[in-house]
Amino acid sequence: MAKSYDPITELRKRVEGRKLREFARSVPCSAGFMSDVLSGRRQPSDEIIAALGLERVVTYRKAGKK
Repeated sequence: MAKSYDPITELRKRVEGRKLREFARSVPCSAGFMSDVLSGRRQPSDEIIAALGLERVVTYRKAGKK
């Protein structure tokens, strides 16, 4: 099974010690959007996911019986 990564944790590691605006420009996205992602108000964009070297994978599984 492939290892999964939390993009928010990875993003915090990358931003640590840098100015948020500086990192946002490198993605590119706005510092406001980046702040919203870090605070959980928005989902990371495809550009942020790619900048982190990740890919978005959606999986589904059968629901358990109730």
